[in-house]
Amino acid sequence: MNNRGAEGTVTKDLKRGPPLKENLPEDGDDDGWDDDEWWEDDKDIPYEEKLLEAKNAEPGDVAKEEQPKIVEPEVVNWWEKKTDPASQTAGKAEHETSEKPEKPEQTEKRKAKKAVPRVWESNAEAVMKIIDSDAHPDIELTAEGKIVKEEDSEDSEDSEDEEDSEDDSGDETTYLPLPNLATFTPDQAAHELLSSSYGIPRPLQKRLSSMFEKATSHECRVKIAEHMALFVNGLAEETKFPFEDFHFPNTCKAIERYSDWEHLPEGVKIQDIQYRTYQPPKDEVPKGTYLENVEDLQLLYVILTHDQPEATIRLMESVYVPDVTKFVIHVDGKEKSESTYERLAEYSKEMNDKAINVDGKAEYIRIVPTEKRVRVNWGGYSMVEATLVALRTVFGLDYYDNHHGVQGGDAHDHAFSFHKLIHIASTTYPLASNTEIRDTLASYPLDANFLHIILRPNNPTPSVWNYFVECDDALHRIYRIPALNFDRGNGVDIYTSSQWFIISREFAWYLAAPPEGSFVEKYLTYIQHVVVADEAFFGTVLRNTFFCATLHNDNFLHLQFDRWENEADGARDQRKCVMKNRDHCGRSPTTMTVDYLPVLELSGDLFARKFDDQKEPLVKDYIDNRRQKEEERLKREAELMKEKNGTEALLPLEEWEFQGEGVLIVAKETVLDDTPLCMGLAKEGNAVLLQPCFKDDVLPTLSPKWETGAVIIEEIKGLNRWDIGPCSSDGELKRNETGELEMIPGEYAERGPSCGIKLGDGPRTGRCLDVQSEITAPGGLLNVYPCYSKWHQLFSFGNGTIAPRGGIHATLPLHMARESKKEGKEVHQHLCFGVVGRGDADESEWIEWTEEEEEELDPWEHPDVDVYPNGRKSLQLWNGQQLQTTPCSNKGGVIEWYYVPFIVEEYDDETEESAEGETATDEEL
Repeated sequence: MNNRGAEGTVTKDLKRGPPLKENLPEDGDDDGWDDDEWWEDDKDIPYEEKLLEAKNAEPGDVAKEEQPKIVEPEVVNWWEKKTDPASQTAGKAEHETSEKPEKPEQTEKRKAKKAVPRVWESNAEAVMKIIDSDAHPDIELTAEGKIVKEEDSEDSEDSEDEEDSEDDSGDETTYLPLPNLATFTPDQAAHELLSSSYGIPRPLQKRLSSMFEKATSHECRVKIAEHMALFVNGLAEETKFPFEDFHFPNTCKAIERYSDWEHLPEGVKIQDIQYRTYQPPKDEVPKGTYLENVEDLQLLYVILTHDQPEATIRLMESVYVPDVTKFVIHVDGKEKSESTYERLAEYSKEMNDKAINVDGKAEYIRIVPTEKRVRVNWGGYSMVEATLVALRTVFGLDYYDNHHGVQGGDAHDHAFSFHKLIHIASTTYPLASNTEIRDTLASYPLDANFLHIILRPNNPTPSVWNYFVECDDALHRIYRIPALNFDRGNGVDIYTSSQWFIISREFAWYLAAPPEGSFVEKYLTYIQHVVVADEAFFGTVLRNTFFCATLHNDNFLHLQFDRWENEADGARDQRKCVMKNRDHCGRSPTTMTVDYLPVLELSGDLFARKFDDQKEPLVKDYIDNRRQKEEERLKREAELMKEKNGTEALLPLEEWEFQGEGVLIVAKETVLDDTPLCMGLAKEGNAVLLQPCFKDDVLPTLSPKWETGAVIIEEIKGLNRWDIGPCSSDGELKRNETGELEMIPGEYAERGPSCGIKLGDGPRTGRCLDVQSEITAPGGLLNVYPCYSKWHQLFSFGNGTIAPRGGIHATLPLHMARESKKEGKEVHQHLCFGVVGRGDADESEWIEWTEEEEEELDPWEHPDVDVYPNGRKSLQLWNGQQLQTTPCSNKGGVIEWYYVPFIVEEYDDETEESAEGETATDEEL
């Protein structure tokens, strides 16, 4: 069956955000084409975390933003008739609510994370004071312009002198000794100021000297000096600095601009803005908006690479479909990538010769010509340039570059034909089968553009938005550059986005050959001086032009992030730390490992990165195996549909799907209690508790061994119904005769299938069980949140090895466990559902109690409490308490569960009406 998730149940990952950059290979390879992430301002909370808070956001009231004045010819399209953000997100957040979560009944017993204080800039280093050398001839200065102080005599030292000495030691002022300037002519006085070794030019000399350490060629040093002169001479000539007067009108009409996400208009939620969709009903749009036949969909892959050519070839062959797929490859222009270029050029020629001479078809692979290749550097504009050069190769424009007398364009024979262009790195790999990739893309309009953009205008503080030049394979920071923002009169905003995307032919042509006077043409002059330009280019172009109407805000690419470079163990990659503050660095996506495969399978994405065939050679093999099974499943479904004359065919349910009616998850130890306890949702908020399973009048009617049978929905008390699935395909799950879920390990997953667990009833129906969003230590509280493709919402079932038989556990990804070990932390990779205060483990290792909590006794801490025959305290003492994670080795703290399926009984009309009334009352409670 299709384990990729049912429609409307998988919400895309908000934190996925701007893609990041993976660790460098051990040989220090530049890895320049790879993707990066950058701290864009020094505010307390990054945009990605703001998006994660969207699930609980509560909108406020602000005045409607003023819209940019449109000066270009007005373009009105059918899709621009509906601009209500809520209407653009149909089906994406239907289970989301705007109220803030209620405080859990069990206090979160750990200290609140303190916000990092904002660091204010100081100009102390820029302060210079002039000393009259005629009046003070005895003052001695260091080479840096600091005053040399006489050593205090021992008998004159006192506490006051010590304090003064401490104060002076932090003096960053530069002192300049000059004769009395009044004795000189104006020209002579100016010459004295500028010619002194301590004078105004001294800091500039030091700065240029440090920059020239990375710039070794004459051309690069000249480039740095010329761009530095724009600022130095701008100050001297009292003229503008670069881009101070940048202005271009925003021609996007289809998306409302919201700059303040903390104070949104009433009725507008963050998810309404961020989860923008573009998939209008086919019967409401003009003919030709959608492709009539999915078999006609033509795909073109633009792949950027710099090494491991066999990985690029494997990627191409994995997505290749004859007569459907074409490729354009850009190989980094550095000398070290020459062997990669030669191998891929050889492969391209071999495949094209076969297609033309043997199969009678046309070429389908192009390599960007060697003279057009770009030397790509981390964080540089060169990443954007390499992509644009590849787009020109797509349309054959590099041919016309070399044939100036020939009129060219996308209608000429040198352009590849395609409907969708998929831009990826060679470290990407498909998760979905080729049939599913085509089916998915064809289910959207032909002009749809799939990008991942943070739709809040980027508004960084000036100190972190800098002007760079790129030369000698490095970035060189000059000074500051104005951050474009509509509110500051620039007409447009900068938006952070992924540089990996799937776009229409029309948008690809707009980028490859920008019309004269277009936004992209002007913006290119600006973006080439911005660090990590690729994350501020493509989304910004689309969001500020009429192409915004075609945005579907999801690029179908899964990423898993690693630590920031300034948090790296050992030597940093200094190319990622290019700001004045050397702790202000980029970060990396981690390499996918075998243990992460269940997350990839259930992500709902078409592609993922980053893969490394040398470090993790088996991951792609397992993915290929699953893709093949998926392809076979789709063929079986297609055959069933033909047999049923086009009627949708559904394959049989898996055993763990409980006939589609859900399951009651019961604490084993309470089955024989007067009040059996189940996992359920609190009456208010998102907290998941241990609470009574049944209504009071049902308890006397329970038969012996009721947990081995089934229950009816009308018997349960509160919100205790759960749906298990979708589940990953490696391994098996079966419900045995005792009511347990029996787990059988898979080929690579010792923990067996990993499954999502969704709430089946109430206003939060469809939300996923979550172990407190990436709390990697035990003690994470269980809640229900919108569903993401993350490890902390995927769970496995114990069989007595990794976890106790009947236990439910989340598994910490291997790369996160490794990082925790490096930091000297005790690592519990498998985190089981349980309670606090009952197990054998020392819970103080992961829980920090407040003084008030230590003084107040919980129900289970009183003397003479009820105990079970096994000597453990009765779980009834935790009735109403929020469940949390605990090490799977914490005997007594881990709860083991039975799984009792629901059945639906048929009633006559009168009984059914009564049952519906009772259900409504339960939901109100």
